[in-house]
Amino acid sequence: MVESIGSLLSAVPDEWGPKYETTSGAATRTLTGPNSISFNATSHMALVLLTPQPGREIALNSDKRSQFLAPVGTVEIVPCNAELFARWKVPKENLLLALPPEQLARIAGLEFQRDDFEFCPPQPGHVDKKALLLAQLVREEFQQGSSINHLYMDSLITVFSTYLLRNYSVFQNRPGSQHRGGLSPKVRRIVQDYIRANIGQQLSIEHLAGLAELSPSHFLRAFKKTVGKSPHQYILSLRLEEAEQLVIKTDLPLATIASRTGFANHSHLTATMRRYKFTTPSALRRDRILQRARTQR
Repeated sequence: MVESIGSLLSAVPDEWGPKYETTSGAATRTLTGPNSISFNATSHMALVLLTPQPGREIALNSDKRSQFLAPVGTVEIVPCNAELFARWKVPKENLLLALPPEQLARIAGLEFQRDDFEFCPPQPGHVDKKALLLAQLVREEFQQGSSINHLYMDSLITVFSTYLLRNYSVFQNRPGSQHRGGLSPKVRRIVQDYIRANIGQQLSIEHLAGLAELSPSHFLRAFKKTVGKSPHQYILSLRLEEAEQLVIKTDLPLATIASRTGFANHSHLTATMRRYKFTTPSALRRDRILQRARTQR
């Protein structure tokens, strides 16, 4: 499973489920219960229930606890520095996002030209089908285990952050900045050249969007409209292509090839290549050795 990392989610016990952190924030898919939790939030948090919770109890900045039916898709928001108590009486699964205040402020400035904001938490039991869809996409990526795509998770958390700002903050009745076109040829070249020059590095949507001088959400739309693939799909295809060429044409150790092409380790490269190419680096190298042996006979 995914390595348990990230101080953003330190209040959540590691044994409740896998955690993953990107430059945009952190996410955990928790499976536990019946249970309870109490903490002071050190970041903005958003929870989406993936299973129903009858009789759920919540107290936010108060000693008074609300008890209610929480259906699948219930959204709860815990602003930074808020005190939370929650208790559930049945086993539950949910997705929890932890979003650093400074990161959300940057996104708010890019999207709404204002970096000071407050969240407006919804009423207990409030269901949001779009938030549920985003949460399910994050859950699906968690289920990939060691082959999680870092940039895809970064993209999902970025989109989720923008959605929360647009629907559950003081910006909820305010239109965001408008950008409906694709990338200009110049910007496309700048972004693609940067990606190729840094294919082995950990890339982030926020940085790529900055190169394009767009907000992260607008960059994601513009890139796909121009290139025909989302940034994470495009970068993954380049990394796999480069890794395949290095496996076939060089004698570099597979761990070195993984590092040079942006994969966490040899196992990550193997799992990803198996998932998308239906082969493995070891199989490719064996085939190359056999071909070389045949030609030398």
